[in-house]
Amino acid sequence: MVLGDSAGAQIVPCVTGGMVGGMMMAIGGNFKDMPFTGTVKSTFEQKLADGNAIHSVTHSREARDSAGRTVTEMAEGCMRGADGQMHQRFNVNVFDPVARTSMNWQVGDDNQPKVVHVFHQPDLPAQATKPRELSAAEQEQRRKMMDAAREQQKDYRTEDLGTKDFNGVSAHGARTTRTIPAGQEGNDQPLVVINENWRSKELGLTVMTINDDPRHGRTVSEYEELNRGEPDPSVFAAPEGYTVEEQRPQMNGIAGMVGSVVPY
Repeated sequence: MVLGDSAGAQIVPCVTGGMVGGMMMAIGGNFKDMPFTGTVKSTFEQKLADGNAIHSVTHSREARDSAGRTVTEMAEGCMRGADGQMHQRFNVNVFDPVARTSMNWQVGDDNQPKVVHVFHQPDLPAQATKPRELSAAEQEQRRKMMDAAREQQKDYRTEDLGTKDFNGVSAHGARTTRTIPAGQEGNDQPLVVINENWRSKELGLTVMTINDDPRHGRTVSEYEELNRGEPDPSVFAAPEGYTVEEQRPQMNGIAGMVGSVVPY
């Protein structure tokens, strides 16, 4: 498995319509000793008023090792390559909680420079500072925001879908239905938006999501393949032929020096 290889990731011809896909895994938190590699299939469908329809399918890949390092691909539309064909463009992100670094680069776009950006997180403060007390005006603003959020929740209904097996992994599902009243967004009739989420507590993964919105279409993302076990360490490394640019954290309000730029 070699993430960031656009030729390997692209399974079907790239089309410009539809939603981007990828990113099923939560970033951050304690996910040590939960290694896996997986392929996410995202399917988009939208029916138009004239009877026409838009369809698209993207495949992206994700992995996590026992140390908690993660790598994800995010589909970001199509670009015409040097061969004249449309190719899927991906943004690849690597997060290393041990080294406290994150990296990202793009593949599938011949018009973009082949650069890996490496960001170093600043050191944590030795002692957390006491939170600042809110002023009376800030407290009132927060109260209004909470009241507005509670009012909006009246438009939502949540259902427990129980548990279901996905590629040998048990996941718990929930469905949230939001009803947008007539006239709220210029709509003549109420709009019903459905979001379904299936999450595996065992692996700390969302294994399937469904977003069905009459304004934007229906998107289904799910792990088409899910293999437990240690991924190849090379998937967390910058690809060959790319230049590495390191960005150090800020120091005393002044940006740190950017590390030497060298081809990887």
